[in-house]
Amino acid sequence: MLSKHPVLKGALVLTLANVVTRALGFLYRIFLSNLIGAEGMGLFQLIFPVIAFCTALSCGGIQIAVSRFVAETKSKSTQFSILVSSLFMSLVLSLATVFFVYRFSDVLAIRIIHNVRCKKLLQYSVLTIPMVAIHACVSGYYLGLKKTLVPAWSMMTEQFVKILSVYLLGTIWIHEKIALTPMLAVYSTILSELAGMIFCLIAIGFENTYRLRIASLLHSMKNLFSVSYILTLNRLLLTFLQCVEAILLPLMLERNGLSPSTALAIYGILTGMALPVVTFPSAINNSISTMLLPAVAESKSEGNILALKRTTENSIWFSTISGIYGIGLFLSFGNFIGTNIFGHPQAGIYICILSWLCPFLYLSISFGSILHGLGKTTAAFIHNVIGILLRLVAIWWGVPRFGINAYLIGLLVSHLVTTLLHGSYLRKWIPYRFSPWNNIIKPIIQTGISLIIGFLIQYIFQFSDFSGRVYFYGTTAFRFLIVCSILSWFLFQDAKTANS
Repeated sequence: MLSKHPVLKGALVLTLANVVTRALGFLYRIFLSNLIGAEGMGLFQLIFPVIAFCTALSCGGIQIAVSRFVAETKSKSTQFSILVSSLFMSLVLSLATVFFVYRFSDVLAIRIIHNVRCKKLLQYSVLTIPMVAIHACVSGYYLGLKKTLVPAWSMMTEQFVKILSVYLLGTIWIHEKIALTPMLAVYSTILSELAGMIFCLIAIGFENTYRLRIASLLHSMKNLFSVSYILTLNRLLLTFLQCVEAILLPLMLERNGLSPSTALAIYGILTGMALPVVTFPSAINNSISTMLLPAVAESKSEGNILALKRTTENSIWFSTISGIYGIGLFLSFGNFIGTNIFGHPQAGIYICILSWLCPFLYLSISFGSILHGLGKTTAAFIHNVIGILLRLVAIWWGVPRFGINAYLIGLLVSHLVTTLLHGSYLRKWIPYRFSPWNNIIKPIIQTGISLIIGFLIQYIFQFSDFSGRVYFYGTTAFRFLIVCSILSWFLFQDAKTANS
């Protein structure tokens, strides 16, 4: 059955890979936060916007462009030409970026990030950019072919190496009495990206190669550039604004009266612990959205409006129902995750607040992918910019007056606005239907029933003979399984109804 539905099959493979990858990443962050602490996590998170900007400059729109053009053509030699052209373009840009960042790392650390301790972190982290570029091109090539095994296995390989390397390096450093700093995380990132790149190159080595003409390569480069430069410019501006957001937040927290160390620790708890937990279930939405783009592009080229409408409605239904389920789960178990897994009660508070982000975050992922598949990249870009500007206003004006809560509220409002803009604009091109009963009211009722049953079971078990910690962890895990089982059953029943 799956062989007749390549999009469903690809989404399933990517979903399994994303879930495994996110689970490993979750364990990685727990272990890393215990090694380098909240302040170390904050320092490590500070370099990410700069590295993300450099990555966007090197291969920001290349994966989407490669996936789109490979999906639109049936010629094997042309598809291979697109891959080779993308690798050449990305490597030239990425090597130039590595040289620039390494040469001016002190300026970037002092003038941009405002933390001199980030200089060495930048110098080493930038070495991953060529590896990321190769990975992006190869993944785009296979996604365009609707062959998801290579992207899936490359993601899992990266995470396996990352968690194994941080464990081994951490053990060695503790044994040798070397200070545990964020460089530990940087080294593990380099090793994991190297492993992912090697896996992708080995996969390509088993593919059929074709004799390529200079004219064919130049034509492929021209086509890729015609799409990727717009995507890259959009990604660059978005990433630049995200850099400003990441750099401003700790500074504005200091203006709120916090010490630099405390501000950095709060930033680390929020971005290194709470946000990854809340975005964990989006692994499924990301997988579906990744397969949506080539599927939407193909349906558009064929003029199949009915397929576009059905794809959009199904993605909206799944995003909203999984987002509302996410709210229930994180409200119920957020404090437990923050206090007992990460060891920071503050992380639990942030997880509970950010749980309301789930429906809008998941919907914006699906909407954005459909808009990109339709070629409406400029509209998606403008909507995302508006969302980031709202967050910047919350940081600049709200955080110095009201603290971190102002940023959390700004984060929720920005994703709500972005989702509404995406949805209203998309309706101009695809006349999809939205059912408040099926998409909002039913999942809210189902989530409430699941949580009530879970709490009742925990209440009943409190009269058992289990003592202390055994009771606490045992009943919490059991309640989690009960809630997940009920929600999964509801989701399965609704899925059968939706597809009937």
